[in-house]
Amino acid sequence: MAIEVISDDTAELTMQRFGGLRLAGSCCHLVFTTIPIRLLVMGLSRRCFATVCISAAAWFGFMGDMSMAGDTMSASAEMLAGLRPGMSALRVEEAMGSEWRAPASYKGGVVDVLENTHGIVVRLDRDGLVGSITYDWRFTDASVEGVSMGMTLLEAEAKLPNLEVGADMPMMRGVRMGKLMLPGGAIMRVKFTLERVNGIWMDNPEAEYTEPTAPPYPEQTGEKGAPFADPNFKLVVLSSLLDAKALDLGRPEDLAAHVLKRPVDLEEEGYEPFDEVIDYLARYPLPASLLDEAKSIVLDGGNVIYRYPYYFWGGDDDMFDVSSLGGIEQCRNLRSLEAISMIDRLDIQQLAPLSKLEYLSISIPFDNLGALSNLEGLKRIRLLGDGVFAEAITPEHPTRILFERLKARGIEVYVSPMTWQGERPTPYQ
Repeated sequence: MAIEVISDDTAELTMQRFGGLRLAGSCCHLVFTTIPIRLLVMGLSRRCFATVCISAAAWFGFMGDMSMAGDTMSASAEMLAGLRPGMSALRVEEAMGSEWRAPASYKGGVVDVLENTHGIVVRLDRDGLVGSITYDWRFTDASVEGVSMGMTLLEAEAKLPNLEVGADMPMMRGVRMGKLMLPGGAIMRVKFTLERVNGIWMDNPEAEYTEPTAPPYPEQTGEKGAPFADPNFKLVVLSSLLDAKALDLGRPEDLAAHVLKRPVDLEEEGYEPFDEVIDYLARYPLPASLLDEAKSIVLDGGNVIYRYPYYFWGGDDDMFDVSSLGGIEQCRNLRSLEAISMIDRLDIQQLAPLSKLEYLSISIPFDNLGALSNLEGLKRIRLLGDGVFAEAITPEHPTRILFERLKARGIEVYVSPMTWQGERPTPYQ
C-alpha cells in the first residue's frame, strides 16, 4: 500500500509499532517549505498514510492551529519555561495559575495537567521539589534557556555553546540528543530531529521519587455505550476526557490488571484485544459533570484510548469503527470536533444541538451540509474533499452560496481537495 500526497492540510499517523518505534497519532496542518522530506511507512492500515510528504519545518516546527483547548488558559508560558529542578511546588503552582491541580497520591508526583494544552509535564520528588521537567513539541510560546521548539541545531548551539550534541541515536536515524550541565547539578537535554529542536528535558539526577500506582477505578454500570448509542463512540469520548486530563485510567497495563484481576504483560499479551476491558470501558460511568469536560472530540485511529483494550491494535480492521454519533448532544460543552477517520460518514445535522461548537473539521464523507447554518456557535470550518471543493469553487453552486452566507456571518471557511494532479489548487476560503 502506498499513497502519494493526499493532502498537505491533514496528516494522520496512527499508533503503530515498527521494530520498537511507536508513532503517536495526531492531526497536523502541515506547512510545506522548499526542503521536501518523505516519511515512508510501510504496511500501514487504511487509517494511515503510507507515504506522507512533509518538510522538516512542518513535522518538527509546526505550531499551528491544532486545538482550541488552550484559548482561556491562565498558565504563564514564561513562568513555565523558567521552572528548574530544585524549585518548590509553589513555583509550579504559580506558573500554572488556575490550571494547577495537585497531583493525586497515586501519580508519583507527576503533574501533567498541561501536557496536552501546553506540552509540559513536571514531576515532584519525595520532598515536594521539582525533580524533572519535560517540554515537548507543543511548548511553543516561550524559550527554555534560550532554546525554542523548531529552532535549528546551529541556532541552539549558538544559544548554548557548551551543549554537547551526540551522533544519531541507534535505530533512530536523524534523531540526536544534546546534553548540558546546569548550575546546581541539574542536567538539560535537547532532542533534535532532522536538525530541529522538538523536545527539552531537565532533571535532577539525585532526585528520589514516589513510585506511581494504579488509580482507583469505579465499578462499571448501566448499558453498554450509555449514554451513547454506539459503545465505540463512547470510546472516542473517553479518549477526549483522557486528553483533557479530566479522566485518569492509569497505564494500559494498570487497567487491564484491574479488570482481569491478575498481572498483565502487554509485550506478550497486547497483540490481542482484551474483551473484558472493552466491556468495562463500554460500561464506564459517565455522569453529566464528567461529560461537561468533553470540549474537544477527535475521531481518529490514533486516539490514546485504543491502547487500553488492544495495546498493539494496528487499525487494519473495523473493531472500533463508529456507526453512530447518537448521544453526542450529551457533550453540551463541546467546542471542537474533528472527523479524520473511524466513521464512514458524518451527518452534520446530528451536531445541531451542540450550541457551543465553534470548530468543525471534516476529512471524511458527510451528509446534510446545509445543517452548518444551524450551528449557532460555529466560528471556523475546515473541509477536505474533492467533491465539496469542486462545488465550493463553482460560482452560483448551492454549496458556494452556502459558504458565502456563512462567511457573511463571520465564520471562517476553509475547503481543500483531498487529491489533485500537478500544482496544488488554491483552497477555497
